[in-house]
Amino acid sequence: MWSYKQYKDYRREQNIIAEKWFKEKVYPVNKKYSFILDKNSDWRKNILLKTVADFIEVTKRTYEKEGKPFPSHKYIHHGLSSQAMLFNLLGEVVLNKDYTFLSTVFNFPEVQITPISELLFEYSCRKTFNENQQQPTSFDFAIINKTGKNVFLEAKYVETEFGKCSTIETGECDGLNPIPDNNYCYLTYKGRNYWELMKKYKLDKPFINSPICPFAVYYQFYRELMFALENNGYYVILIDNRNPAFNKTAAGEIDRGLIPVLTNILPEELKPYVKIIYIQDVINKLRLAGYTWASEFKNKYGML
Repeated sequence: MWSYKQYKDYRREQNIIAEKWFKEKVYPVNKKYSFILDKNSDWRKNILLKTVADFIEVTKRTYEKEGKPFPSHKYIHHGLSSQAMLFNLLGEVVLNKDYTFLSTVFNFPEVQITPISELLFEYSCRKTFNENQQQPTSFDFAIINKTGKNVFLEAKYVETEFGKCSTIETGECDGLNPIPDNNYCYLTYKGRNYWELMKKYKLDKPFINSPICPFAVYYQFYRELMFALENNGYYVILIDNRNPAFNKTAAGEIDRGLIPVLTNILPEELKPYVKIIYIQDVINKLRLAGYTWASEFKNKYGML
């Protein structure tokens, strides 16, 4: 008998919760999938506070004027959208510039969040990996501090994986391991320095004898981790503690799931720079800090 909770059961539960919340609000939904709003343009209905939705729209326009990407996810109107969830979770905190609260959430060594820190949704930068002609490495949220270490956050809600390397999907790569010769990697050909940094941080060592490239499955994880390390920061992964794809345990069994699998094979000196935080812990801190909408967040995402 399988010892762990199955992802399909978790996902079914979350679909029902999202469907119920939209029904309570009498929002128009997709005819086939009632846990998705009717149109992408309805995304504001997926945001708990009007002030936060307004803030996101203003921020997006500001980014566009400055020539910076601020991608609105294709399914931000989905009841289980990680982007919408994060806007709901931290939107008012950022809008209020609540540095004190953020310091309690990201209470890591050498992180100094102050009024001169930058609080940024959809943060991206092309320089680290020489990404001049493609979608730059981006994070759902970042805190750029003037002193001490930075924070780079990736939010995962109902996802089952870290993003894979798209060059396999587009047929440019066959997925064979390029560690013996990085020139076999199409990304190296395109001028990316991913493999130089994989070697710099000894992240390639667990895969030296693998026939398959680690980017074929874990591309986003390593790309974001290396970015954080190169930019004096922590790589923070925000997850739902109910999602068995990322972390699952069972009595008498070893820890399973993407988080323990990937963090356990990191070099010991790098492990402290990967931080896992849970949505449930953050929302409980928000409730204790006096954010009155915290109970509605818990209702929307079934965390009561």
